[in-house]
Amino acid sequence: MDLISLVGIGISAFIATNIDDIFVLMIFFSNSTFQKGQIVVGQFLGIGLLVALSTLGALLSLVIPQSLIGLLGLIPITIGIIRLTKLSKRNISEFEQPNQRVARWNHITTTFMVAAVTFSNGGDNIGIYTPLFAKYSSIINIVSISLIFMVMTAVWCIVAYYLVNYPVIAKRIRNIGNIIFPFVLIGLGIFILISSLLY
Repeated sequence: MDLISLVGIGISAFIATNIDDIFVLMIFFSNSTFQKGQIVVGQFLGIGLLVALSTLGALLSLVIPQSLIGLLGLIPITIGIIRLTKLSKRNISEFEQPNQRVARWNHITTTFMVAAVTFSNGGDNIGIYTPLFAKYSSIINIVSISLIFMVMTAVWCIVAYYLVNYPVIAKRIRNIGNIIFPFVLIGLGIFILISSLLY
């Protein structure tokens, strides 16, 4: 698979599963009790753990026929449809949950608080990354996609940090993100299904 396509898939998968996470990051950056370095390291730890678990899950797919792996594309499609049906019911309180979670984890260092919230908010990540790694199961592809995720994590931290200073822009992005999120998931799932049939 060519590098440009792999980069596009990696970026799309990351954006699809982390649109809501950027608002979680914004909440952390807007809280003076969290230092920027701790937030960034915690975010990398959380995403890294999600990627590691997804990779382990994908290893099971090595004994599964390629044609059946494509059916795993139904997972992001299902998540996208569920998110689409719930789109009208979402409200601002969903983005205030990390503060409550942080309060329950006050006995842990700030870095691990951020990592814990990132991980607990990553159910969709595992659901998407596992079939993705199963589809592109070579060591080179897995390492490449993982590196793309790490680069995108850095980009996410930078974007969230600067958006904290522009609340009007942040509000608009939140509204757009809620709308496009399920469609990106559905599109990614369809891509996995189609590419498996063409393999």
